[in-house]
Amino acid sequence: MIESTLHQVSRARSKTADLLALFLALSVIHGLYFPQELMIFGFALSSYVLLSHLNHKFVFIAEKNSAFGLTDFLLLGMILFSVLGVIHPVRVKDGLLEALRWGIFWFIYRLGVQISSDELAKKLLAQRVEWVAIVVAILGWVPWVSKVAGRLSSVFGYPNATAAFLGAVLLVYSRRKPAQIFLGISLLGTGSRAGVGLFLAVLTGQQLLLWIRTSHKPFSLALNQRFHVKKKLLGVYLGRLWVISLGIAGMVFIVFFNRTAWENLMSWGLTSTSWQERLVYYKDGLSLAWNAKGLPQAGGWLAFPTIQRFPYWTADPHSSLINVLLNQGAPGIICAVIWGVFTLIQILKTWGNRVLWKSEVELKEIKAQARAWSALAFLVLHSLVDADFSFSSLGFLFWMIFGSIRKRVKHPRYLFMTNTLVSDIWNRGMLLLSLIMCLFCGSVLLNPTLLERERSWNTKAVELGEKDPGRSIELWNTSLSWDQTQIRPRREQAEFLLRWGKTEIGLKAVEEVLSWQPLDLAAYEWAQSVVWEAAEVQRRTHPETANSLYHWVEDVPRRIEGRVVILSSTDRLLWQGYRDFKPSQHIRLLAEYARQRQLTQPLAKT
Repeated sequence: MIESTLHQVSRARSKTADLLALFLALSVIHGLYFPQELMIFGFALSSYVLLSHLNHKFVFIAEKNSAFGLTDFLLLGMILFSVLGVIHPVRVKDGLLEALRWGIFWFIYRLGVQISSDELAKKLLAQRVEWVAIVVAILGWVPWVSKVAGRLSSVFGYPNATAAFLGAVLLVYSRRKPAQIFLGISLLGTGSRAGVGLFLAVLTGQQLLLWIRTSHKPFSLALNQRFHVKKKLLGVYLGRLWVISLGIAGMVFIVFFNRTAWENLMSWGLTSTSWQERLVYYKDGLSLAWNAKGLPQAGGWLAFPTIQRFPYWTADPHSSLINVLLNQGAPGIICAVIWGVFTLIQILKTWGNRVLWKSEVELKEIKAQARAWSALAFLVLHSLVDADFSFSSLGFLFWMIFGSIRKRVKHPRYLFMTNTLVSDIWNRGMLLLSLIMCLFCGSVLLNPTLLERERSWNTKAVELGEKDPGRSIELWNTSLSWDQTQIRPRREQAEFLLRWGKTEIGLKAVEEVLSWQPLDLAAYEWAQSVVWEAAEVQRRTHPETANSLYHWVEDVPRRIEGRVVILSSTDRLLWQGYRDFKPSQHIRLLAEYARQRQLTQPLAKT
């Protein structure tokens, strides 16, 4: 009876491992970066959880080793802070997607915990993960798959994200030498300096740690190995020679057939614009967090145009810390730091004790731990300087590995020990979350406009126009509070306010447009033209108001020139076209007309 039960449990865990591998394979499409793919994935995952529960085949928290702990509170907190960010948004849509992303990570972590006590299931999962990585690498070399500047990007569409994925898989599991070499060559083919550099650093640390832990062998085991070493010596040397030869051939292949990736890989100078740009991203990210007072802010990074000193565009700050600081705010950073410190303490306690291993089984266990933790360390370090968990497949891989090795490392005291009542409560909570995710993702997939409601508000505001000016302004304000990054509605609102005679509010709206496009000469031309038109209308009826508007128009060239004056030497290095950023003839001509209008201002009619 007991044997039969254990067999059923083992089969269930093997199915969970297969399911995790399947979801990982699906997640690598575009790295699960774009909203539509994220919605489909969230719907599929939450639907599986609900259906499994109805069939009584899935329980999140049942065993002692799957108790609800600090990691669960971290992931729950990230979901909560993401939702709270909608109260103080740059773009509401991004806050909801962040909550969905962290909800997915939580489910994946709990699924990983389900197989944490089954070595066979974990081995099966590792093999499946390796095959997924091999397929990703093969697709990257296919001629008709797009490459970024000649660099291998595969299904991710971004070379650095591909490098992070391949590097992590290489570290966590790759026993077949041909697979190691192929994945290693593909990692070089991405041309990712951070990916390759951090991979080599973590791999070196992994091997050093293993050498320290396994340097002293028990006498009986060492004696036993000595009898077999002579038989295997020739085979080992020949195997290493074959591996080295194939590795050199792979390097030659990269140099001659993927020269662009190799050149990018070799440009390690600290003066490289890539490094300098990242420093600017980090500095601007900290400035945005300061402006938001450390509060969670949905889509916080998207406000970067309002503080940039030179024109650049990026959809991501290239740092997980900055991402969390902006989206989940200071509370999110505090939670992440506390979790990281406690986890690191537990790792040091586990690996700090030089316990003498007594058998080959224990040696394999030590190596498995080292591989898993090195892969996690690689993903975390890479996320600090480049592609982070905004590529949700990387977060999927991280939390899957972390959950599956949870049993191996003692966590801090569980805040809730498992018993029937507590387990039931948390299982119901997880099912409630899966139901919410399923309904949310399903609704958005059926009606995508639910996340883009600002479009309907903008259309209605334009339609009402002069019929109901107050309602139009209200609709535009609602739309902009939902998504502050919209430029066209801002312009339409500003033009409408100036035509309506609301000069002060209209001029403020014009200034807001320029704050979102501070380095766009076309935006200055538009702003100068609409303010000029408003001044011409006010010229006869309200000369004082018109005079202030003319003065604003006259001041535009000076404002443009002032943007170049404040540039530092680094800014000028990164923005080679700063010399061309100067007032156009149209802007100068209109400024001169405005100056003359102020000198010939007519008296107001009585």
